[in-house]
Amino acid sequence: MKPTELQALEQLIRPAVEGQGYEYVDLSWSRGAGKGGAVLRITIDRPIGQGHVSHSDCVRVSREVSALLDVHDAVPGRYQLEISSPGVDRPLKRGVDFLRFIGQRAKVRMRPDATKSSLGSVAAPPPDSKVGPRRMFSGVIEAVDGELVHMQADGVGKVALHTAEMEKANLLFAFNA
Repeated sequence: MKPTELQALEQLIRPAVEGQGYEYVDLSWSRGAGKGGAVLRITIDRPIGQGHVSHSDCVRVSREVSALLDVHDAVPGRYQLEISSPGVDRPLKRGVDFLRFIGQRAKVRMRPDATKSSLGSVAAPPPDSKVGPRRMFSGVIEAVDGELVHMQADGVGKVALHTAEMEKANLLFAFNA
């Protein structure tokens, strides 16, 4: 599925998820190798302070979204619809996602062409290097200013990462010893 088609699906699905009182987190599409065809995976969460997503929450959202997709004939061919919780390595997409988790650890992979972000002093490639700028950052989310995420990154120090330049970002689960 093309990025524009995924954006159109998100615009269709997000209001249905949020209208039921859940937070829309993510949508992904993957081609399946088996008879089931492709998989449309929608990740949802509960608002802050309302606990974790349960199986019955996923069933409730699945029924609503499935009916919506059928009415709009939004997904061509055979596919499986999966509704899931974000899990311990919750994806982070927008500034508000990061804002929710200030003080927690996250891992971010930046696009190679990032120019709106301040990647720290060790992010610049050495002269005459065939290696590009540093793209992977792990550290504590300190603040969020719109779509600019300020982190204390391991081995780098303070960085300011723009969400539009992130390829992937997620929380890092801390195991208590």
